[in-house]
Amino acid sequence: MKIAYINSVCKKHDAISNAIRDEITWLREAGHDVRLYAYACDHPELPFVHVERESDIAFDPYFQSCDLVLFHFGIYYPLFNLLPVVRAGARKIVTFHNITPKEFLPPSAYALIDRSFEQASNIVFADHVVCVSETNRQILLDAEIQVPTTVLPLSVHSNLRPPAKKPSFDDGILRLVFLGRLVKSKGTVDLLTAVAKVLDRHVAWQVRLDMVGNVNFSDASIVADVNECLSALQQKYGARFSAKFHANASEEDKCRILSDADLFVLPTYHEGFCVPILEAFASGCCVIVYENSNTPAISGGLATLVPTGDLDLLAGAISRVGAVVRSQEWRLDGGKYADKSAEAVKYIENFSPAVIKKRYLRFIEQQAPNF
Repeated sequence: MKIAYINSVCKKHDAISNAIRDEITWLREAGHDVRLYAYACDHPELPFVHVERESDIAFDPYFQSCDLVLFHFGIYYPLFNLLPVVRAGARKIVTFHNITPKEFLPPSAYALIDRSFEQASNIVFADHVVCVSETNRQILLDAEIQVPTTVLPLSVHSNLRPPAKKPSFDDGILRLVFLGRLVKSKGTVDLLTAVAKVLDRHVAWQVRLDMVGNVNFSDASIVADVNECLSALQQKYGARFSAKFHANASEEDKCRILSDADLFVLPTYHEGFCVPILEAFASGCCVIVYENSNTPAISGGLATLVPTGDLDLLAGAISRVGAVVRSQEWRLDGGKYADKSAEAVKYIENFSPAVIKKRYLRFIEQQAPNF
């Protein structure tokens, strides 16, 4: 089967791009002929066709003759306007990744978000829509976009495994990690405020905070504010607090930081899926997250959920879970850490590449039974 993929870019350290990379790889392994049309691509192994504008695709002979066209959508990009003009007879599928509401973004992003919601109306031209979560499917229903939908989660590609023990078991330093874009919706200010409250409450604790984020997809002003705040906290609390912002960390560094961390704290205000929560579980971290959008569903009952925006309760959760992971009962061989890690590993098997690949290929076969 001849398949065309269309997206703005396919970049490293980007959830939508990672999904596109996976799907194209799986389809090619299954014997399909696939091409990716985009403005840029960081993955040389993919069958990438560089384009500058819609017409570069619209008049391309391969595109005009393909059997199946797949779009991914999560933010406005001009190439998504090709959906209504896909040739008659070709099957059209859109994977919808959610659009971050503009109230969680800086004013400079408002126009882009408005255009994104307007462009989302193109989805009515799809024959079928894949939603990466039930949360995303509900957004389409609320927008009265009446198209057939299927929920297919993203896969988690990682060699992450819970270590036999965390570094804190030996040195007593409570390690916290934040993983995500540094934007308003991820609650970075909430996190730093809560950490300060924890340090004030527990004067005997030593805390380490590692923040991992891709600055290319972050708000530059928030990146600057985070760095300034981390420096201020280190100056205020001295040897009791250490921190580092890891900009554009490598996969190896990200995995090491997660493996060392005791707590993964993400006071996010909006998530369409949230791969980092699954990566944290895979690393043996206790997860603390605001309760909204897709976080309860993706956490599978394994996370500590905090009412969104309640800084006192967020600090309380960090204190409470922090006390647990500092306890002897948690750290003993075969103790609660081992039990919690085993439970998390079993849960994230549902999102393994092998499981999601099988589900995705079955879905494609159902959508294009004649090929």
